Amino acid sequence: MIIEPDALHEGEDELFLDCPQCGSTTTISRILNKGRCSGYLDAKEAESTTEDEQLLDPICTAKLSLELVWTS
Repeated sequence: MIIEPDALHEGEDELFLDCPQCGSTTTISRILNKGRCSGYLDAKEAESTTEDEQLLDPICTAKLSLELVWTS
């Protein structure tokens, strides 16, 4: 997927992108470090349970990475 210019948002200290799957805003550093957006909930980190006492499913299952491409 090629990121369009309007998908990149500038915050005070960091740049943000919208997750293509769930639309949540995620920092570029989080994508580089974790490979997931802020909407992803790891089952190991999940503390909330349903009435059946099962861990909640991830909200977003997208795996994200960035590739820098230079053309001349």
